[in-house]
Amino acid sequence: MPIKSSIAKFFTGPAPHIARDEAMKVFKRDHFQCQYCGLDGLHQFANWLTLTIDHVHPHAQGGARRMDNLVTCCQPCNVIKGKRPFKSFEDAKQFVLKKRQEWQHLYEQQVKSHPRSGTAAH
Repeated sequence: MPIKSSIAKFFTGPAPHIARDEAMKVFKRDHFQCQYCGLDGLHQFANWLTLTIDHVHPHAQGGARRMDNLVTCCQPCNVIKGKRPFKSFEDAKQFVLKKRQEWQHLYEQQVKSHPRSGTAAH
C-alpha cells in the first residue's frame, strides 16, 4: 500500500467507493450544488472540482449507499461534517453551517492581524 494511501486511511478510514455513474446521479439530482453551503458547481468549474458525495449517515457508521443517504457536498463541508452521526440531514447542515461561520470568523481575525494584510505596498 502506498504511503500516501496509508496516511489517508489512518486519518479518514477506508473511503467508500462510489461508482462514477452513481455519483453523477447524485450530482444531477442536487443540481451540482453542495447541499450544506450551496456552493454552485454547475456554473463555476473551480467549484465543480471540489464537489464530492457525502453519506448523510456516515458510511463508517453503517450508513447505506442509497440515494436517500447520499448528497452532493463540497470538500470543505465534507471535512467539517466528517464521520459524525446526526439525527437528520437538517441537524448535519446546521452543524456544518455553524462551523463554517466559526471558521470564517477565525479566518477574518487571522487575516486582519497578518502583517501583510494592511493597505501598505508590498
